[in-house]
Amino acid sequence: MSKSEIHLHSRRRILASLPPLACCGMAAPLLAKISVGQPGSVSERTSVQEKPGFWGPYTPEEQKAIDASVMAQDVLNYVGHGYGCAECSYMVGLRYMGEPEERLSAAGVFSGGFSQGDLCGFLTGSMMAIGVAAGKLHKDRQAMREFSRPLAKEYWEWWESRGPLHCSGLRELYSGDEQFVRMGQRAVTKLEELIAPARSTFT
Repeated sequence: MSKSEIHLHSRRRILASLPPLACCGMAAPLLAKISVGQPGSVSERTSVQEKPGFWGPYTPEEQKAIDASVMAQDVLNYVGHGYGCAECSYMVGLRYMGEPEERLSAAGVFSGGFSQGDLCGFLTGSMMAIGVAAGKLHKDRQAMREFSRPLAKEYWEWWESRGPLHCSGLRELYSGDEQFVRMGQRAVTKLEELIAPARSTFT
């Protein structure tokens, strides 16, 4: 039985024991606590289905952006070739900015959601790349933060608009090599969009 099936089964058992509460309107707050925030739950699946997603065929607009993206083409050299998701997005970010590839080791621990099913590695690797871009542009730490924080916020909000933040919620929904590639290309295309305006200063 999958985690989502276990969760649904437990929820049904709790529902069966709540007739008195349901009659007096006390069940709703409790049920909200049961369903919200559980990776793979029915409520999360429903909300994900309403979002654009990271999987499935590209829209014409996405295909045009991906075809034009240096990083989206480069990530194909790493996705499915022994690199973790965080390493993939961070590596193409380093290469895009002309940074030494030896820095890749810093991203190893983030793949697989810190190996705990937590924040997706494509997300954390891209955030690290934004930080590198900020450091290349600004030596003053305050200026670095002022540059990177709006970009990080935009990337985070873009990610939330498409699907779950956590690896545990993504693996079940976007499994399979083809879907993994699509997710990676979408993630780094957005990253490139954010840091591209400053690229002329990277080299």
